[in-house]
Amino acid sequence: MPRYRRAAGTALLIAAALTVGGCGSGTPSATRTSAVPAEETETEAEPTPPTDDSNAVTADDTSIEDALAAAGVDDALVNRLGEVGDANGYGLGEGVETDLEDRRGLAVVQVDTCRNVDVGYRTWRGIRYADEANDATEEQAAEMADFLRTEFCPNVKALKEAPLPEQTLDAASEDDLGGRGLASPLTWWDGRYPRVSWSKACAAQTGMPIGDPVAYRLAKDEVVCATVPPAAPLRDYLISVDVVFASPVDEDRARRAALALLPSDASPTEPTEGTNPDWSYLGGDCLNTNFRTSTMKALTDRLEKDATPWVSAMFYSDGATEDGAVGDYTGKVKQIALSTGANEPGTTGELTC
Repeated sequence: MPRYRRAAGTALLIAAALTVGGCGSGTPSATRTSAVPAEETETEAEPTPPTDDSNAVTADDTSIEDALAAAGVDDALVNRLGEVGDANGYGLGEGVETDLEDRRGLAVVQVDTCRNVDVGYRTWRGIRYADEANDATEEQAAEMADFLRTEFCPNVKALKEAPLPEQTLDAASEDDLGGRGLASPLTWWDGRYPRVSWSKACAAQTGMPIGDPVAYRLAKDEVVCATVPPAAPLRDYLISVDVVFASPVDEDRARRAALALLPSDASPTEPTEGTNPDWSYLGGDCLNTNFRTSTMKALTDRLEKDATPWVSAMFYSDGATEDGAVGDYTGKVKQIALSTGANEPGTTGELTC
């Protein structure tokens, strides 16, 4: 299957990508995008003034056009990217020329690539390695990365974060179905935790969002970073979140932080060690714990997802990127990727970070 069809073309199926959760992935990066996260700080940026531009990408052509317009990417640049993509196997197949609609799908994904490199979440080296893992030759991957770095990305505008809302913070400790964060409504989150600037707290640690970014302060040294999925019926819920600590904490503190965002009936299973995928240029590993919770089945059932009574928590000592874990797992935890569903070892018998 051509790389674009498998990867960039699936930008139209963003809801499915978001339900996987977590920042690490067991498959090569579709967007060719990740890197060493910048150090977390407690400095909060001033809210960005309101803007009419929308950076959310949803599963229709109009929203993709809107996202490209908001990023400053016009059709001329889209077509130049498409020509490079067609020449290097990033299109719809050998000898098949992409049209403007196809090229916009590739461009909107590469906007995300540019922004991830800009904030220090990914590197061009990692992007090339991921492309090669997706069957590009070394020359093809280098040519695409060079075009992005020198011509495409310099024209991409930074993401404009929405202004922070006014909040009363009077929500109950549980939502209407017993959720306490994961798979809970955005309205419950806004009534429970203070929002903080996503860009400063989360960008370099968790990567750029596909959808609307939100961040919440849970404690002085603990922030939740998340993306509001752009596709109905998920757009009003947080189905995967990252807990980021200002500095690494011990496993007990990390486990308590994860449980605080899960239904009260959540119980952990035995942890499983995970390693980075073979194609990753990063050396690193992680620790995963699956939690069984019958309440989560009801929470995900209302979202028209595959309802299962499971949640996964992936612990990272430094950070998680689309290339896998940054560094070895040391028993200290800097970041937790919380997602609905369980993480299980693959066909090789190993769990991937």
